[in-house]
Amino acid sequence: MPTMMYNTECLRLLNNNQHYKKLSRDPSEEIREEITFLVDKGMNNGWITKHEASFLTQPDPKTPYFYILPKIHKNKHPPPGRPIVSGIGSLLEPLCQFCDWFLQPLVKQIPTYLKDTTDVLSLINTLEFDKDREHLMTLDVESLYTNIPQEATLEVISDLLNRGSWNYITPPEFILDLAHLALTRNFFEFDKNFFLQIQGTSMGSTFAPSLACLYVDHFEKEMVLTEENPYIDQIRLWKRYIDDILIIWRGTREEATVFITWLNTLNPFLRFTATLGNPAVSFLDLLITERNGSLVTEVYYKPTDRNTLLQFQSFHPRSLRENLPVGQYLRLRRNCTELTDYKRHAQQLTGKLRARGYPDHLLRRANKRARVSPRETLLHPSSRISKGNPLICVTTFNPASNMIKKIINEDWKILTSGGLPFEIPMNAYRKAKSIRDMIVHTRPREHSTTSRQKTL
Repeated sequence: MPTMMYNTECLRLLNNNQHYKKLSRDPSEEIREEITFLVDKGMNNGWITKHEASFLTQPDPKTPYFYILPKIHKNKHPPPGRPIVSGIGSLLEPLCQFCDWFLQPLVKQIPTYLKDTTDVLSLINTLEFDKDREHLMTLDVESLYTNIPQEATLEVISDLLNRGSWNYITPPEFILDLAHLALTRNFFEFDKNFFLQIQGTSMGSTFAPSLACLYVDHFEKEMVLTEENPYIDQIRLWKRYIDDILIIWRGTREEATVFITWLNTLNPFLRFTATLGNPAVSFLDLLITERNGSLVTEVYYKPTDRNTLLQFQSFHPRSLRENLPVGQYLRLRRNCTELTDYKRHAQQLTGKLRARGYPDHLLRRANKRARVSPRETLLHPSSRISKGNPLICVTTFNPASNMIKKIINEDWKILTSGGLPFEIPMNAYRKAKSIRDMIVHTRPREHSTTSRQKTL
């Protein structure tokens, strides 16, 4: 995307006065003081530990930066941008992480909650479908993160945190104070200017999914999944993954269209776009359709999908490269209800992996393992048994990594002869910086006006 076109789209989004407000200066110091005040209050009242207080304060914070990802699947030119704020290492990010720890359990209690694709598959396995009376339908909540009202969302959170018993030392009102600060003081930089988000939350913020889920849950309970809804008897199934909703509609297609029109009159901040099955619908990475009175699934690929699988010659641990095909074939087997669909998709996957340099013997072995794996086992994977707190040796992957691992394993008895109570450590690798990491940045880099070196 050309730089001028990219910047124009960013400014188009930021000039929306309902969502953003341009600031005259960097508000970092004011916000740091507000954080310090709250953290000191929490410490003095015994609501947080010294370790938590240290976590909530960033000694050397980075300024959040606004960028967009072009929505190339919209088939528009220029493509509209998806606004994201890179807040890693920022002043407010620890507050978001701390609050999200308390919000996550509430999200998992939502009646319509879907955790992931496996959760969807397990649900579909339990359903029957009457193709003569019912229709599959999906809804998408448009720009959910940037549209949720901040004060109303905080009221929803307050109601949920103060409902029922509370088993934490940290009181709900302190969590709400932190959430209020993190949500209403969400600032960022773009092109040397500072902005404040005055509606919604930023995609990229840790607690954005939780806030959005809980706000929509409140809407569902109050307006949709209630006896006051004149269409409630026609909604046989309503399940949601953040902003994607899967519905089984009992009625005609015309009635479904009327229902969507009605739904879009209920809340000025939530707008829904619908896709009616004809006969299939795509949901997450699944294509769901009806066959012989049951719902069956297979893998769904977006029209913009490209073969971006890791090159076999890539500089990654050999174990990762050799096991990648196994994971890919097992995903196909899990997502495909019927073996014939699996075989068709597996053939396509084999071609993609070959194009990325994977040897045939690895592909045959991975394909066979997935083909004979019971699908029920893949839908209900066994939970791993925790081994306590193992010692983990973390290094950046490099050509000497295997040698370092071998030396540690061979000489561990010598290293622990002083009585260290640890077993041989697990080895974990950070990804080494790639060429892409060196040349792609969310924050544009300053270009020197002096002569540039023409070497890589």
